[in-house]
Amino acid sequence: MEESKISSGNIKLDVNEYGQGVHTVPDTFYNPNIAPLSKGVKTWNWINYTTIWAGMSHNVVAFELAGLLTFEFGAPLALFIIGFAYGTLLIALYLNGHIGAKWGIPYPTSVRPMFGIKGARVPVIMRAIVALFWFAVQTYVGGTLINAVIGIFYPPWNSLTANVLGMPENVAISMFIFWVLNVVVLFKGMGEVKDFELVAGPLIVATLGGLFAYAVSVAHGFGPLFSISGTETPSVSNIMLAISSMAGVWATLVLNIPDFTRFSKSQKDQFIGQAIGLPIVVTLFSFIAIGIVSTMIYLYHIPSSQAINYVNPVNIMYLFTKNPYLSLLVGASLVIATISVNVAANIVSPVYDLISLFPKKISTWSKASIIAALISFLYVPWLWYNNAGTIFDILGIIGSGLGSIAGIMIADYWILRKTNISLVDLFMPRGKYWYTDGYKFKALLAMAIGFLLPVIGFLIPALSFLYDYGWYLAVFISMIIYIIFEKKWK
Repeated sequence: MEESKISSGNIKLDVNEYGQGVHTVPDTFYNPNIAPLSKGVKTWNWINYTTIWAGMSHNVVAFELAGLLTFEFGAPLALFIIGFAYGTLLIALYLNGHIGAKWGIPYPTSVRPMFGIKGARVPVIMRAIVALFWFAVQTYVGGTLINAVIGIFYPPWNSLTANVLGMPENVAISMFIFWVLNVVVLFKGMGEVKDFELVAGPLIVATLGGLFAYAVSVAHGFGPLFSISGTETPSVSNIMLAISSMAGVWATLVLNIPDFTRFSKSQKDQFIGQAIGLPIVVTLFSFIAIGIVSTMIYLYHIPSSQAINYVNPVNIMYLFTKNPYLSLLVGASLVIATISVNVAANIVSPVYDLISLFPKKISTWSKASIIAALISFLYVPWLWYNNAGTIFDILGIIGSGLGSIAGIMIADYWILRKTNISLVDLFMPRGKYWYTDGYKFKALLAMAIGFLLPVIGFLIPALSFLYDYGWYLAVFISMIIYIIFEKKWK
């Protein structure tokens, strides 16, 4: 992306292409990186969105989560849970992606009509915190892939166990290598991300597809794979909890999808691309992951207590074949795929957020990229990631928090504004979206209520049903409360 620096004083905002004329706005809340795009640079088509989702979905964390669900529920129910969660997410992704495609603005700008120009900082910061959390997790897991491959080819590498900030030296070095690779891909901007996805998606499908075919062969067909029983007795409660947790995986994307759809040539392109990419491509990838993990359980009788240690695809490949070169192929493919999801899903959004929060001090894409990537180390994922229960609890809480923001976005943009916004007022102090000193307290309160109800269910066992529905409940509650506030609270 071409670096854009802000000048001081007044800015000429030309939104004539959107039928809203030419205006002069102060630079206080403006930065060219978060302003409406010229329609001449809106060139992404449905293929780009399909490959973006393919690259984001095909990563080791998605594989491991599908594997953990297989241990818990068995293959058929695990596949249903994933398909249902991602299918319903598609609705929210289209609804929130519409504002980016129509008006050419990213997430930090698109929430200003709902929360106020200053109040928008709250959902922006919430989304940035969660996105950087995922960036940290993916960076750690990507490092474990590199570490596993190096350890297979060079066994002395496994002896580098000196403690570095709570993790073995070999893992620390591998994680840093993976972090650098992410920054290199991100540094140039969204155009390079799009091109990188064109390679990552097909490569991982071919690699893991081959492993899946081999798994079916050694298990002598599909029957044994999908007869594996899970450790949990299915109930409405634990199934809904699993669905909500899987929705929490992509809760950040439901919000920051305008960061991507602002480049779309048309609404049709962003919808078709996302409809193919999610849920079809994601569910296919999950089907492959579930089949591979089911084979491992069937052949090696892995107990559920060891599940977190046996869902790494590199280790599975080596367990199946004892072939280090095939393990290298899987590892290299997953490193590329995990970089793609880390950049597209987890670091692009904080970059926009930092620019939005500090439009003068952090005014360029490259500067914001480095700062966001450095902040991610504060999450220290190597200290807690190996606890599967903790992972799913975090997913549920994340889904609740971000679901409440999504509900307000949908209610405001679609139901109350009928998809119409004033572009100049997005950057105008004391304009239409200034509300009370820059804050819209009705939206902030509705968001808080939508978030807190599922959290109460997590903290109070007697009300656990509130937590079980997590993301879905938060979206619905915040949407309804926000509309009531808008109608009754004048």
